[in-house]
Amino acid sequence: MEQILTQEEIDALLKGLSEGEIPLKEEKVGHRELRRFDFIRHAKTRREHLPALQFIFDRFGKSFQSSLSVFIEEDVEVELKPIQYIRYEEFVRSLPLPTNMNVLVTENLKGFFIVVFDAKIIFAILEILFGAADVTPPRVEGREFTKIELGVIRKVLEIVSTEMEKAWEPVYRISCRYSRSEMNPAFITLISPEETVCVCEFSVSVASVNGWMKICIPYNILETIKDHLLTTPSREDMDMRKKWFEKLFERVKDVPLDARAILGRKSMVLKDFLELKPGSLFLLDKFVEDPVVIEIENKPKFEGRIGAYKGLKAVKIERIYDH
Repeated sequence: MEQILTQEEIDALLKGLSEGEIPLKEEKVGHRELRRFDFIRHAKTRREHLPALQFIFDRFGKSFQSSLSVFIEEDVEVELKPIQYIRYEEFVRSLPLPTNMNVLVTENLKGFFIVVFDAKIIFAILEILFGAADVTPPRVEGREFTKIELGVIRKVLEIVSTEMEKAWEPVYRISCRYSRSEMNPAFITLISPEETVCVCEFSVSVASVNGWMKICIPYNILETIKDHLLTTPSREDMDMRKKWFEKLFERVKDVPLDARAILGRKSMVLKDFLELKPGSLFLLDKFVEDPVVIEIENKPKFEGRIGAYKGLKAVKIERIYDH
Protein backbone atom coordinates (compact mmCIF):
# COMPACT_ATOMS: atom_id res chain seq x y z
CA MET A 1 0.00 0.00 0.00
CA GLU A 2 1.39 3.34 -1.02
CA GLN A 3 1.94 5.69 1.99
CA ILE A 4 2.61 8.91 0.04
CA LEU A 5 0.03 11.70 0.59
CA THR A 6 -1.36 13.66 -2.28
CA GLN A 7 -1.04 17.43 -2.47
CA GLU A 8 -4.72 17.84 -1.52
CA GLU A 9 -4.26 15.63 1.55
CA ILE A 10 -1.14 17.59 2.64
CA ASP A 11 -2.99 20.91 2.31
CA ALA A 12 -5.93 19.56 4.34
CA LEU A 13 -3.57 18.31 7.08
CA LEU A 14 -1.78 21.66 7.39
CA LYS A 15 -5.12 23.52 7.47
CA GLY A 16 -6.39 21.26 10.23
CA LEU A 17 -3.29 21.84 12.38
CA SER A 18 -3.39 25.61 11.94
CA GLU A 19 -7.14 25.88 12.71
CA GLY A 20 -7.00 23.49 15.65
CA GLU A 21 -9.20 20.79 14.20
CA ILE A 22 -6.44 18.21 14.65
CA PRO A 23 -5.28 18.06 18.35
CA LEU A 24 -1.52 18.09 19.03
CA LYS A 25 0.09 15.58 21.39
CA GLU A 26 0.88 17.29 24.70
CA GLU A 27 4.39 16.88 26.00
CA LYS A 28 4.46 15.92 29.65
CA VAL A 29 6.86 17.99 31.69
CA GLY A 30 7.86 16.84 35.17
CA HIS A 31 7.13 19.16 38.11
CA ARG A 32 10.23 20.97 39.34
CA GLU A 33 10.59 22.94 42.54
CA LEU A 34 11.63 26.56 42.01
CA ARG A 35 14.08 28.09 44.42
CA ARG A 36 14.83 31.73 44.93
CA PHE A 37 18.37 32.82 43.98
CA ASP A 38 19.82 35.87 45.71
CA PHE A 39 22.30 37.42 43.26
CA ILE A 40 23.43 40.05 45.81
CA ARG A 41 24.25 37.43 48.44
CA HIS A 42 26.06 35.30 45.86
CA ALA A 43 28.15 38.30 44.79
CA LYS A 44 29.08 39.08 48.40
CA THR A 45 30.09 35.51 49.18
CA ARG A 46 32.10 34.81 46.05
CA ARG A 47 35.53 36.16 46.76
CA GLU A 48 38.95 35.73 45.25
CA HIS A 49 41.16 33.31 47.14
CA LEU A 50 44.39 34.76 48.50
CA PRO A 51 47.30 32.28 48.20
CA ALA A 52 49.61 34.12 50.62
CA LEU A 53 47.23 33.40 53.51
CA GLN A 54 48.09 29.70 53.25
CA PHE A 55 51.77 30.61 53.56
CA ILE A 56 51.12 32.95 56.51
CA PHE A 57 48.97 30.62 58.58
CA ASP A 58 51.15 27.60 57.86
CA ARG A 59 54.04 29.57 59.37
CA PHE A 60 51.83 30.65 62.25
CA GLY A 61 50.71 27.09 63.03
CA LYS A 62 54.28 25.82 63.31
CA SER A 63 55.54 28.69 65.45
CA PHE A 64 52.41 28.67 67.66
CA GLN A 65 52.87 24.95 68.26
CA SER A 66 56.43 25.51 69.44
CA SER A 67 55.62 28.53 71.64
CA LEU A 68 52.57 26.94 73.27
CA SER A 69 54.59 23.79 74.02
CA VAL A 70 57.20 25.90 75.80
CA PHE A 71 54.51 27.83 77.70
CA ILE A 72 52.75 24.77 79.18
CA GLU A 73 55.86 22.52 79.14
CA GLU A 74 53.94 19.80 77.31
CA ASP A 75 53.93 18.55 73.73
CA VAL A 76 51.34 20.29 71.55
CA GLU A 77 50.32 19.51 67.98
CA VAL A 78 48.82 22.21 65.75
CA GLU A 79 47.68 21.51 62.19
CA LEU A 80 46.15 23.94 59.72
CA LYS A 81 42.92 22.89 57.99
CA PRO A 82 41.79 24.19 54.57
CA ILE A 83 41.03 27.92 54.62
CA GLN A 84 37.37 28.79 54.07
CA TYR A 85 35.64 31.88 52.68
CA ILE A 86 32.10 31.94 54.09
CA ARG A 87 29.49 34.39 55.38
CA TYR A 88 29.92 35.58 58.94
CA GLU A 89 26.51 34.19 59.94
CA GLU A 90 27.64 30.70 58.85
CA PHE A 91 30.79 31.06 60.93
CA VAL A 92 28.76 32.08 64.00
CA ARG A 93 26.36 29.13 63.56
CA SER A 94 29.32 26.74 63.67
CA LEU A 95 30.35 27.92 67.16
CA PRO A 96 29.07 26.38 70.40
CA LEU A 97 27.25 28.59 72.92
CA PRO A 98 28.57 30.02 75.11
CA THR A 99 31.90 30.42 73.35
CA ASN A 100 35.08 32.43 73.84
CA MET A 101 35.55 35.04 71.09
CA ASN A 102 38.57 37.31 71.43
CA VAL A 103 39.09 40.46 69.37
CA LEU A 104 42.67 41.27 68.35
CA VAL A 105 43.12 44.73 66.85
CA THR A 106 45.59 44.89 63.96
CA GLU A 107 46.79 48.47 63.95
CA ASN A 108 48.85 48.43 60.75
CA LEU A 109 46.14 46.54 58.89
CA LYS A 110 43.43 48.89 60.23
CA GLY A 111 41.14 46.06 61.24
CA PHE A 112 40.81 43.15 63.62
CA PHE A 113 40.97 39.35 63.92
CA ILE A 114 38.55 37.21 65.93
CA VAL A 115 40.27 34.31 67.71
CA VAL A 116 38.06 31.52 69.07
CA PHE A 117 39.30 28.66 71.29
CA ASP A 118 37.65 25.30 71.86
CA ALA A 119 36.74 25.12 75.57
CA LYS A 120 38.29 21.63 75.85
CA ILE A 121 41.71 23.00 74.91
CA ILE A 122 41.49 25.78 77.50
CA PHE A 123 40.54 23.30 80.26
CA ALA A 124 43.36 20.95 79.23
CA ILE A 125 45.90 23.81 79.39
CA LEU A 126 44.55 24.76 82.82
CA GLU A 127 44.98 21.21 84.14
CA ILE A 128 48.57 21.08 82.91
CA LEU A 129 49.48 24.52 84.31
CA PHE A 130 48.03 23.67 87.72
CA GLY A 131 49.92 20.38 87.97
CA ALA A 132 47.41 17.70 87.04
CA ALA A 133 49.07 14.27 86.86
CA ASP A 134 46.72 13.00 84.16
CA VAL A 135 44.94 15.20 81.64
CA THR A 136 41.57 13.80 80.63
CA PRO A 137 39.01 15.17 78.14
CA PRO A 138 36.91 17.58 80.24
CA ARG A 139 33.15 17.77 80.28
CA VAL A 140 32.11 21.04 78.74
CA GLU A 141 28.88 22.03 80.45
CA GLY A 142 28.26 25.23 78.48
CA ARG A 143 29.17 27.46 81.43
CA GLU A 144 31.04 30.73 81.18
CA PHE A 145 34.77 30.95 81.87
CA THR A 146 35.96 32.09 85.28
CA LYS A 147 38.41 34.96 85.85
CA ILE A 148 41.28 32.49 86.29
CA GLU A 149 40.41 30.75 83.03
CA LEU A 150 40.12 34.10 81.25
CA GLY A 151 43.55 35.02 82.61
CA VAL A 152 45.02 31.88 81.04
CA ILE A 153 43.26 32.71 77.77
CA ARG A 154 44.87 36.16 77.84
CA LYS A 155 48.31 34.53 78.21
CA VAL A 156 47.62 32.24 75.25
CA LEU A 157 46.38 35.26 73.25
CA GLU A 158 49.68 37.03 73.91
CA ILE A 159 51.43 34.05 72.31
CA VAL A 160 48.97 34.18 69.39
CA SER A 161 49.64 37.90 68.88
CA THR A 162 53.43 37.49 68.95
CA GLU A 163 53.49 34.54 66.57
CA MET A 164 50.91 36.18 64.28
CA GLU A 165 53.13 39.23 63.84
CA LYS A 166 56.10 36.99 63.01
CA ALA A 167 54.08 34.93 60.50
CA TRP A 168 52.81 38.01 58.66
CA GLU A 169 56.16 39.82 58.54
CA PRO A 170 57.44 38.38 55.20
CA VAL A 171 54.18 39.44 53.48
CA TYR A 172 52.92 42.53 55.31
CA ARG A 173 54.02 43.83 58.70
CA ILE A 174 51.18 44.02 61.23
CA SER A 175 50.88 44.74 64.95
CA CYS A 176 48.36 42.80 67.07
CA ARG A 177 46.81 44.07 70.31
CA TYR A 178 44.20 42.42 72.54
CA SER A 179 40.95 44.39 72.67
CA ARG A 180 38.21 42.38 74.44
CA SER A 181 36.54 39.00 74.89
CA GLU A 182 32.90 38.00 74.44
CA MET A 183 30.96 34.86 75.36
CA ASN A 184 28.03 35.59 73.02
CA PRO A 185 28.71 36.16 69.28
CA ALA A 186 25.72 38.54 69.16
CA PHE A 187 27.74 41.07 71.17
CA ILE A 188 30.34 41.39 68.40
CA THR A 189 28.63 43.74 65.99
CA LEU A 190 31.75 44.79 64.07
CA ILE A 191 30.80 42.47 61.17
CA SER A 192 27.44 42.23 59.42
CA PRO A 193 25.93 38.72 59.05
CA GLU A 194 26.10 38.90 55.24
CA GLU A 195 29.77 39.90 55.14
CA THR A 196 32.30 37.40 53.82
CA VAL A 197 35.02 36.29 56.23
CA CYS A 198 38.14 34.20 55.90
CA VAL A 199 38.16 31.38 58.48
CA CYS A 200 41.43 29.65 59.34
CA GLU A 201 40.85 26.64 61.55
CA PHE A 202 43.57 24.71 63.38
CA SER A 203 43.24 21.31 64.98
CA VAL A 204 44.99 21.47 68.36
CA SER A 205 46.05 18.47 70.46
CA VAL A 206 47.17 19.01 74.06
CA ALA A 207 48.24 15.80 75.82
CA SER A 208 45.29 13.44 75.10
CA VAL A 209 42.76 16.19 74.40
CA ASN A 210 41.86 17.12 70.83
CA GLY A 211 40.20 20.45 70.01
CA TRP A 212 40.40 23.40 67.68
CA MET A 213 41.20 27.07 67.34
CA LYS A 214 39.63 29.35 64.72
CA ILE A 215 40.79 32.72 63.40
CA CYS A 216 38.17 34.80 61.61
CA ILE A 217 39.24 37.74 59.40
CA PRO A 218 36.77 40.02 57.56
CA TYR A 219 37.48 39.81 53.84
CA ASN A 220 37.04 43.58 53.43
CA ILE A 221 40.12 44.09 55.61
CA LEU A 222 42.18 41.71 53.48
CA GLU A 223 41.07 43.46 50.30
CA THR A 224 42.97 46.59 51.37
CA ILE A 225 46.26 44.67 50.97
CA LYS A 226 45.12 42.19 48.30
CA ASP A 227 48.16 42.94 46.13
CA HIS A 228 50.40 41.57 48.89
CA LEU A 229 48.30 38.41 49.29
CA LEU A 230 47.91 37.29 45.68
CA THR A 231 51.44 35.87 45.46
CA THR A 232 53.20 33.56 47.86
CA PRO A 233 56.70 34.75 48.82
CA SER A 234 59.46 32.24 48.22
CA ARG A 235 62.41 31.60 50.47
CA GLU A 236 64.67 33.29 47.92
CA ASP A 237 62.48 36.41 47.99
CA MET A 238 62.55 36.43 51.79
CA ASP A 239 66.34 36.14 51.91
CA MET A 240 66.75 38.86 49.28
CA ARG A 241 64.29 41.13 51.10
CA LYS A 242 66.12 40.59 54.39
CA LYS A 243 69.47 41.47 52.84
CA TRP A 244 67.93 44.51 51.17
CA PHE A 245 66.50 45.77 54.45
CA GLU A 246 69.81 45.24 56.24
CA LYS A 247 71.70 47.13 53.54
CA LEU A 248 69.12 49.91 53.48
CA PHE A 249 69.28 50.20 57.28
CA GLU A 250 73.05 50.60 57.14
CA ARG A 251 72.74 53.30 54.47
CA VAL A 252 70.09 55.13 56.50
CA LYS A 253 72.51 55.37 59.42
CA ASP A 254 74.72 57.67 57.32
CA VAL A 255 71.95 60.21 56.65
CA PRO A 256 72.95 63.57 58.25
CA LEU A 257 70.46 65.03 60.76
CA ASP A 258 70.15 68.50 62.24
CA ALA A 259 70.23 68.28 66.06
CA ARG A 260 69.56 71.32 68.26
CA ALA A 261 69.46 71.80 72.02
CA ILE A 262 66.90 74.53 72.78
CA LEU A 263 68.37 76.43 75.76
CA GLY A 264 65.39 78.74 76.02
CA ARG A 265 62.86 80.82 74.11
CA LYS A 266 61.75 84.43 74.23
CA SER A 267 58.78 86.18 72.63
CA MET A 268 59.10 89.90 71.91
CA VAL A 269 57.49 92.55 69.77
CA LEU A 270 59.19 93.77 66.60
CA LYS A 271 60.06 97.14 68.20
CA ASP A 272 62.10 95.47 70.97
CA PHE A 273 63.78 93.17 68.47
CA LEU A 274 64.94 96.13 66.35
CA GLU A 275 66.48 97.79 69.42
CA LEU A 276 68.73 94.78 70.18
CA LYS A 277 72.49 95.40 69.87
CA PRO A 278 75.73 93.85 71.17
CA GLY A 279 75.58 93.79 74.96
CA SER A 280 71.75 93.83 75.19
CA LEU A 281 70.22 91.49 77.81
CA PHE A 282 66.82 89.76 77.76
CA LEU A 283 65.33 86.97 79.91
CA LEU A 284 64.57 83.46 78.59
CA ASP A 285 61.75 81.15 79.71
CA LYS A 286 64.14 78.69 81.46
CA PHE A 287 66.58 78.65 84.35
CA VAL A 288 70.08 77.23 84.02
CA GLU A 289 69.18 74.08 85.98
CA ASP A 290 66.00 73.39 83.95
CA PRO A 291 66.01 70.52 81.44
CA VAL A 292 66.36 71.47 77.79
CA VAL A 293 64.57 70.06 74.76
CA ILE A 294 66.65 68.44 72.03
CA GLU A 295 65.12 68.68 68.57
CA ILE A 296 65.95 66.45 65.61
CA GLU A 297 64.98 68.04 62.29
CA ASN A 298 62.85 70.61 64.19
CA LYS A 299 60.91 67.90 66.04
CA PRO A 300 61.34 67.40 69.83
CA LYS A 301 62.81 63.94 70.47
CA PHE A 302 64.80 64.08 73.74
CA GLU A 303 65.11 65.94 77.01
CA GLY A 304 68.45 66.59 78.69
CA ARG A 305 70.69 68.72 80.95
CA ILE A 306 73.33 71.28 80.04
CA GLY A 307 76.89 70.46 81.14
CA ALA A 308 80.46 69.97 79.98
CA TYR A 309 82.36 66.96 78.66
CA LYS A 310 86.14 66.98 78.14
CA GLY A 311 86.17 70.75 78.27
CA LEU A 312 83.39 71.18 75.70
CA LYS A 313 79.78 72.27 76.10
CA ALA A 314 77.50 69.26 76.10
CA VAL A 315 73.93 68.12 76.76
CA LYS A 316 73.25 64.83 78.54
CA ILE A 317 70.08 63.01 77.36
CA GLU A 318 67.87 62.00 80.28
CA ARG A 319 64.54 61.18 78.63
CA ILE A 320 63.21 60.03 75.26
CA TYR A 321 59.84 61.32 74.12
CA ASP A 322 57.27 58.62 73.33
CA HIS A 323 55.96 60.13 70.08
